[in-house]
Amino acid sequence: MKKDYRDLPVRRLVLLGESNGFGMCAGDPRNEWIQVVANLVRDFQDEPLSVWNNSVPGCVIGPRSPGYPGLPEGSLPSALERYEREVIDLEPDLAVLAFGLNDSRCGNPVDAFVRDLEHIVTAVKARTSALVVITSPYWNTQYNPALFKVHRPAWADDPTWKAFTREGDALVTSYVTEMRALAERQACLFVDLYHLTEDCLWLMNDDQCHFNDVGHRVMGQAVFSAIAANCSFIGKKSIRQAREAGWDTTNTGGTNAAARMVQSWLHR
Repeated sequence: MKKDYRDLPVRRLVLLGESNGFGMCAGDPRNEWIQVVANLVRDFQDEPLSVWNNSVPGCVIGPRSPGYPGLPEGSLPSALERYEREVIDLEPDLAVLAFGLNDSRCGNPVDAFVRDLEHIVTAVKARTSALVVITSPYWNTQYNPALFKVHRPAWADDPTWKAFTREGDALVTSYVTEMRALAERQACLFVDLYHLTEDCLWLMNDDQCHFNDVGHRVMGQAVFSAIAANCSFIGKKSIRQAREAGWDTTNTGGTNAAARMVQSWLHR
């Protein structure tokens, strides 16, 4: 039987992440990917859900990351330096950890990155009752040097972000592999956003680092789908509603269907 990762509703959602988690380049706040997740959860459970978006644009996993020195004040502190007060102290029952983009862009070795991420995961699981969801790095054009050359954004020549211009996909794809393995050994959910968005230029903002509204929607729906497919709490409202209303094959469906099909199958 499939493992059920959570059977109780979630009321406190905390995201620890970077600029895409912050919602950058989503014009409509409803499309910020963590808000997409939250609103879908609200649709399918009776209990209210509060959200703490503790994402810091430009943030890296820890002080040992090569990109940490020289980061602007608005990109500090690192995840390792803030996870206790910004995740554990909030007592979440759903914690989403969204890192890897900036660390892979600045060349943080995969072993070092995973060690720091696993430290956070272990602590969150030990000190809270949260379902932990780990998302992979997002895809970026700089992971495809040919595309990055054609679509080179202005930030790539800004000295502030010089450390984050590493090109190629060898490191980031190793992140995806090892983050999946981390999630398996820690009994967390893992969502591969990298391969979902790979080479999808139409999902990107013109800065080639962040996602537009539809890109955010796609990622938020993927994260929600992973939760819904692995946690029974999300199905309880629908099951109850169907039983109370008596919904079955004779009184559901048929929207925009041919009239003869409606007449044949529905007896409302």
